[in-house]
Amino acid sequence: MSVLKKAGYFNTSLEREMSSSFQQHSPFVTTTIPLNHAYYRQFQIEPTLYQCFFEHSSDAMLIADADCKILHVNPAFAAITGYSLEESVGQTPHLLSSGVHNDSFYDQLWESLNQKGYWRGELVNKHKNGELFSIWQRINVIEDDNRQVLYYISSFSDISIIKNTERKLWQMAHLDSLSGLANRALFEQRLLQEIFAAKRSGQFGAVIFLDLDDFKKINDSLGHKYGDKVLQEVAKRLQTILRTEDTVARLGGDEFIILLSGLTHNLDDAEKMAGSVAQKVLDALLQVYLIDSQELQISASLGITLFSTAFDESTEKLLSQADIAMYAAKTEGKSTFSFYHPGMQEQANKRLSIETELRFALQNDQIILFYQPQYGSGHQLLGFEALVRWQHPEKGMISPDDFLPIAEETGLIIELGERILYLACHQLAAWHSQGFEVPHLAINISPVQFNHFNFVESVISALELTGVNPYAVMLEITESLIIKDVNEVIEKMRLLKQRGIRFSIDDFGTGYSSLAYLQRMPIDQLKIDRSFVQDITRNENDAALVNAIIAMAGSLKLDIIAEGVETFEQVDHLVGCGCNAFQGYWFSRPLPGAEVLAKLDKG
Repeated sequence: MSVLKKAGYFNTSLEREMSSSFQQHSPFVTTTIPLNHAYYRQFQIEPTLYQCFFEHSSDAMLIADADCKILHVNPAFAAITGYSLEESVGQTPHLLSSGVHNDSFYDQLWESLNQKGYWRGELVNKHKNGELFSIWQRINVIEDDNRQVLYYISSFSDISIIKNTERKLWQMAHLDSLSGLANRALFEQRLLQEIFAAKRSGQFGAVIFLDLDDFKKINDSLGHKYGDKVLQEVAKRLQTILRTEDTVARLGGDEFIILLSGLTHNLDDAEKMAGSVAQKVLDALLQVYLIDSQELQISASLGITLFSTAFDESTEKLLSQADIAMYAAKTEGKSTFSFYHPGMQEQANKRLSIETELRFALQNDQIILFYQPQYGSGHQLLGFEALVRWQHPEKGMISPDDFLPIAEETGLIIELGERILYLACHQLAAWHSQGFEVPHLAINISPVQFNHFNFVESVISALELTGVNPYAVMLEITESLIIKDVNEVIEKMRLLKQRGIRFSIDDFGTGYSSLAYLQRMPIDQLKIDRSFVQDITRNENDAALVNAIIAMAGSLKLDIIAEGVETFEQVDHLVGCGCNAFQGYWFSRPLPGAEVLAKLDKG
């Protein structure tokens, strides 16, 4: 059929459809206009007006005959679909089919057209260039007086931008931006659905809480860029292991959560299945990570809790139980998994109690220091190391092993570290004012504390408030800290070195040893970690490593000291290797401030 004849299709039947279209698009039309030629002649409305509307509409429009052959399309149709008028005429709307919709969808569409005479809805079409795009489509049936189909008139608008915006908003609300996994909100929705499903089916489900072991060391030593890439790789490995019906989410930081659904009706079998999945996760995560040509290895601790028909708690309760079981796995040595049992709640309450009471302790002077002497091979006093203790009014002396990890996790280590720094400087200044010559006092600095933006200012403030001699202050930093951001670390150390403060690398040999980094750092001392000293007389590898550390210190012209020295044999071996400074129970236990004076009196 010639394209030139298309204007002739704007007959009375089409006028009726156009009138209907006007009514749909105009907010001012509230009644149906009578459709007769006398009415149109009265208001001088000609068919050309409808043609004008058709041609200039911003919506794509097409007219098809009773066999669905396209008779005419408007310019907007060509602009939206990519098909020109000449390419469209004679084709069917199947020209735009995307293959997204199934037969059931089209059956419902035709049922609406046949019964109601129209269809409205959203569907996906394919552009001429092959790209898919979403549309909102309206199809009307034009019939003659005998209810025989004459034409199909369709109009649609491209809503791809709207759909893309909706998708992005949904992703922002439900997905983790770093890993692409579900976030906490989406996970809790799915968990709630699974709780109800378990009640109906009687099958067990499981929640697995996953926390990477010592992940903070990667961030502290290599930076958050490396840490983020590790997290993304962890997410990929988890998705590979799990079934499509399972859900894995990232809660934030290095915490992930897994939902296993529809396991089995038997509790023992459900535990075995969940445990099997947990072991697969541990094995997969232990594989070496290659991040920017650097090999890293990291383990995880997993906590598991099960739910079924008898579970009447909230999603929050399940997450809490899995979290508690995860902490139990960490205390068992990490790189393992643990199932939740009610007795674990008591331990979790204890941790929360410690955090709350530690905040109170910082405000009420319950934090005190002990001092462990450091000696030379001739038993001459070289200095002390300040060691923190918590003097609880009811529980007595609390070991740092019981509260320092919690302080690190909660960020209380910043305030605690500043308190320790002030107390140590104050005590050193007091000894000096009393006439005691203490060569130096070593103070431990947490990586979190060192990386804090006002660390340098907090140290200078402690020096000025106490009036201590800065040349007698030695700050001990961990080895892993020195390669986090070398330039930033060096700058902070340089500013404090200008004040006279010295630096020691604590626990040397346990982290990322690098001669290249050590050469750049303004370091004064290396401290051999107690783990190597403990077996130095029985373990050839430890002995060889200690020899290498001592040789390295000598080549860099750094002082060397060994900690954890507890036997004469260890002292003798270390002296033979060239180490002449020691700290440990063989010489003295940590002492309260009052006993230090007696030690100094005895010379």
